[in-house]
Amino acid sequence: MSDNKKIIVDEAPIPDTEPAREKPRSSKKKKIVIISVFAGLLLLGVISWIILYALPEKNVNPMFSQEKQEEIVGMYGSTQSYIYYPIDYDLDIMTEKEYLDLDRCIYYTEGAETFSLNEYPLEELDADMQFFFKYFDLAISGNYDEYNKLFTENYYKSNEPYYSFTQQMIYDIRIERLGEDVIDGDDVFYYNVSYKIHRNNGTFRNDIGSDGSKTLCFTLVDRNGTVLVDSINYYLFN
Repeated sequence: MSDNKKIIVDEAPIPDTEPAREKPRSSKKKKIVIISVFAGLLLLGVISWIILYALPEKNVNPMFSQEKQEEIVGMYGSTQSYIYYPIDYDLDIMTEKEYLDLDRCIYYTEGAETFSLNEYPLEELDADMQFFFKYFDLAISGNYDEYNKLFTENYYKSNEPYYSFTQQMIYDIRIERLGEDVIDGDDVFYYNVSYKIHRNNGTFRNDIGSDGSKTLCFTLVDRNGTVLVDSINYYLFN
């Protein structure tokens, strides 16, 4: 009887020959990165807020400095700067057709009634109405010497007289009488006054741009028939 030989079969699995794949980054690591970025942005925002608001005296940006704000303050408290037209003292504005085509009448409102002062002879108008005719005539003609005489000593306690200004293309003049009073024996009148300046060069009004308008409150006093400006106040909402 012949010997039986056992045949040994290797049943071990065939090794995987495909390259190993890179394991994806865990969601935990993603969360850490997102949180880190958010925290950095938050810290940057806090630092910016401290520099701009909590420590204004440390601000090196000239647009926020007190010196810059004082530099651009104009007439009647205006803090907005404008681009003005070139200054020309030799220009005769009455030869400029585009200005002559504008409405240069003086409109006067009292109560519910509004009318043009230009429709009446000057001598038929009240003293305050005649004053405004003279006021705007001097401003339009550039006569700063006579213009400076239209104000009281009290006005010049807080305002400087003009040393020069050019002829002004003033138009769309609106005057509204608000009321009157008697103070220290003087008749006192209050008005809202607005007007526009075409091609404004800033020599007369540096608180409005060309063809812009801001309402001012005029206080006039009538002393023995002489009407003068006692104050001009700037409305903050303009």
